[in-house]
Amino acid sequence: MKKHFCFFGFFLLQSSALFAQIVNDGVKLTIEKDALLYVNGTYYHKEGEILNNGQMVLEGNGQWDNYGSNKVFAPASVGTVEFNAVNLAFAGYTTNFPHLVLKGSGIYDLKAKVEVRLTLNIEDAEIRVAAPEALTLLNESPLSLRRNKGFINTSLGVEGSFLRSMKADEAYLFPMGTKTMMRFVVLKPKDKSENAVAVSFIDKDPSAAGYSRLSKTNTVTEVNDQYYHILKRMSGTSGMDAMFQVSPTEKFSSVVTWVRNIQWDRALSATVQNNNAFLPELSQAFLHKNADLPLANNVAFAFGQITNAGPLSFYNAFSPDGDGKNDTWEVKNIDLFPDNDLKIFDRSGNLVHRVNGYSSAKFWDGQNATSGTYVYILRVKIDGADQYFKGVITMVKN
Repeated sequence: MKKHFCFFGFFLLQSSALFAQIVNDGVKLTIEKDALLYVNGTYYHKEGEILNNGQMVLEGNGQWDNYGSNKVFAPASVGTVEFNAVNLAFAGYTTNFPHLVLKGSGIYDLKAKVEVRLTLNIEDAEIRVAAPEALTLLNESPLSLRRNKGFINTSLGVEGSFLRSMKADEAYLFPMGTKTMMRFVVLKPKDKSENAVAVSFIDKDPSAAGYSRLSKTNTVTEVNDQYYHILKRMSGTSGMDAMFQVSPTEKFSSVVTWVRNIQWDRALSATVQNNNAFLPELSQAFLHKNADLPLANNVAFAFGQITNAGPLSFYNAFSPDGDGKNDTWEVKNIDLFPDNDLKIFDRSGNLVHRVNGYSSAKFWDGQNATSGTYVYILRVKIDGADQYFKGVITMVKN
C-alpha cells in the first residue's frame, strides 16, 4: 500500500503524524519547525523530496531505502532525522541528511552512501560501513561529530571508510573499531584550509590485502598481524598530524607505514600516555607528525617494532627518468630536521650538488649529472647536536 503525504504547519505538542511506513513516489513532504513526523517501520523513497525543518523520527527495525533520483532532503533542510533501532539498514542511492542521530546501542548497516551536512550523533551505536566513503560528514567543524560510546566499524568484507571534511587547525576524531577492539584516529591539520580525509580500520592481517609484513626496511623488525589503518586524502594539501589511540597493553612500540607501494617503513612517532579524552581503554597514543598523505592514495599504517637506528632513512638508489617513480633521491624524515646541509660528490671528489636545508621540496633530481655512483655527506642538527651521515648513492638514467 502506497501512502502519499504533504505536511504543512505541524507544531510539536499540538499536532504530529504517525505512520507504520511511507512510500514516496513523487510527493514533496514539508516538516515545519517544531513539527514531528513519526514513522514506525520503513521509509521507501522513489521520487519527491523532504523539506525537513522540524523532526523526523523512525522507530523499529525497518529500512531506509532511497532508490530515487535525488538525495531525499531539500538542501535548505535544517531539521533532525532520528533513528532508534536494534538493527537497521540504509540501502539504495546516496542520502544527504541535515542533522542525523543514530540512537541507542543498535547496529546500523550502511549498504548505501550516507552524507551528513550539519551534525552526526552516533550515541552508543555501531555503524557498519560496507563501501568506500559510505559515511561522510560534510560539516567542517571538529564538533560536528557527537558520540557517547558509539563507533564506526569498517572491517566488513568490502572495507568501508569514514570521511570527514576539515577546515580548522584542530583535532578531528575518527572513532574506529569493532565489537572487540577500539582503535581511534585523531587528525589535526596544520592550517585552516579545506581538506577531506577518509579513515578505515581493518582487524585483519595487512598481508591479506597486499601489504606484506615480510616486505620491510631494515629498520622494521616486526609488523602487527592483527589490524591496520588506511588513511586516504580526498582533497586538500595541508600538512597533517595523525594520532593513533591504542590500549595501554599494546605490545608494539612504534608506528610503521607502507611506502612506495613496496614495503613497510617506520613512521616517526612519539608516545603519549594517559590520554583519556575519548575512551579510558585507549589511554595510550602514538603521535605521528607530518603524515605523508598524497591525494587519492590509500596509505596504510600499522603498529610494529623498529630498531634503535636514528630517525633518518637514506635511499641508496634512484632513477630520474621522468616516469614519476623514484625520480629523486629521498631522505625519509628530513623535513623534521630543517637545520641541515648536504653535499654530493662524484667518484673523483668533485662537488656536483649542494643544498642548505635539504627537504622534500628540494630532493635532488640528478639532472646536472650522469648515471653513476655518488657520495653524500649530510650534516643534520638532531636534539641540539650536529650529526653527520655519509653514504653512497647509485643513480641510473634510462
